Amino acid sequence: MQTPSVSGIGLISTRLPGWEAQMALSREPTVSAAELIKQTVAIDFPQGEADGDRPEATFGRRLRDLRLQSGLSQKQLARSSTLSIRAIRDLENGRVRQPRADSLRLLGDALGLSAAQMKRLANDIPAGPPAGVEPAMSGPFIGRDHELAALVTMLGAEHHRLVTIAGIEGVGKTRLALEVAHALEAAEQATVLWLPLDEERLRGAKAPVGASEQLTLLRQVVNGGQDGRRRLAESIGESAGLLVLDGARPEDGPADIAADLLAACPRLRILVTTRNPVGMPLDTLFPLAPLPVPPSDTESADLDKVASVTLLLAQMKRIRPAFHPDSHVVAEAARICRALDGLPAALESAAQWSLIYSLRQLSQQLTVEPLTVARRPHGSHRRPDTYTSVHHTVAALSGRQRDLLAAMSRNAPGPDDDWSVPEVADEMGLSAAECANDIYHLLILGILRRVDHHDVAKFKVLNIVSFAGQNAAA
Repeated sequence: MQTPSVSGIGLISTRLPGWEAQMALSREPTVSAAELIKQTVAIDFPQGEADGDRPEATFGRRLRDLRLQSGLSQKQLARSSTLSIRAIRDLENGRVRQPRADSLRLLGDALGLSAAQMKRLANDIPAGPPAGVEPAMSGPFIGRDHELAALVTMLGAEHHRLVTIAGIEGVGKTRLALEVAHALEAAEQATVLWLPLDEERLRGAKAPVGASEQLTLLRQVVNGGQDGRRRLAESIGESAGLLVLDGARPEDGPADIAADLLAACPRLRILVTTRNPVGMPLDTLFPLAPLPVPPSDTESADLDKVASVTLLLAQMKRIRPAFHPDSHVVAEAARICRALDGLPAALESAAQWSLIYSLRQLSQQLTVEPLTVARRPHGSHRRPDTYTSVHHTVAALSGRQRDLLAAMSRNAPGPDDDWSVPEVADEMGLSAAECANDIYHLLILGILRRVDHHDVAKFKVLNIVSFAGQNAAA
């Protein structure tokens, strides 16, 4: 790092023109005498932990000493470093144990620290919980603005400490969780701990150096029982962090893991993604539906404004930069989106196949066997194909639920292939309460789509699930 030759105050002055900088600083509250009296340790005096300080207290105290030596208030340091006053305060009092690398760099620049001082300050950062391996994502994030805003609000302003994103394979749970994590990280300087529980996703992730050791520690949370959770809880402490349990299965015990960690870490929040949320508290569930698809009567001029069509066309444009769709191509794209249920991963696969097929050929193929379009071309990604888990999901249903799914997959009572709860109850000879429970379960698993007709809620089996459901009767 290039060592600034000016003090913290001088550095601020260089960012504003002439006398305006001095005037701006003169309006800021200066460091109080009481705060200066509290400074008892010289900046460059060697410090250890013989005085009984915790590691995080050592870092926070040294940062405060550096700030006071520069004659800056917390507000002035916040302004010159572009961090928030709350972030400065949390770092100094030890509530945030591990500042991000870019935050540390900004603080060093604002304080005018030498390379040696920066190294020493960085060495005082306590060893905290590893970040884990975030999934490698590509392509645009389209059609989830409302879901993203809702989840950020729930985990932020509304103080939900546990949220479970549930849905079928390929609906975009991991991508949405990643966007939520990045939004909270940017807004709050929150530390994000990412623990992928899905082995296939883990193998396809781009792991940073040391990730195997990080994951070994984090996986002890799942495999090490109470002892593993206790170790992670001690690492997190009172830090404001977000733990993402990505691809959780019921056998991983995510509900127990969450309960133990939330009890031990008062400022921790947990976001779970799962295909099967059995055992998770109902009030934490956030079912993720597929992207909206255009109704068959949508005007052609409006088709490309529907989220699923927008995503498919964007993926094709990314793969084939010279691609310029006309109205006929957009109409074929809409048919593909309807056939593939608006599932983002399936649309990505269709875009890959567009390298060797026209959209008309793809839409024709979808009427014969949708799996041939929904599966990924060989070697394109080390991720499971969309729908690979559908048969497992159907097989795990109760006998009555499989019968219900088979009935809904065969003959709908009307022309639109959708059912109301009373209609399904009639068909199955069940009470309305029994039928409602089963439909609720299928909806949470993501194998039904809700389609409202005026003031009546109706439900439609996803196309690919319908194919499996017709052969699912117990």
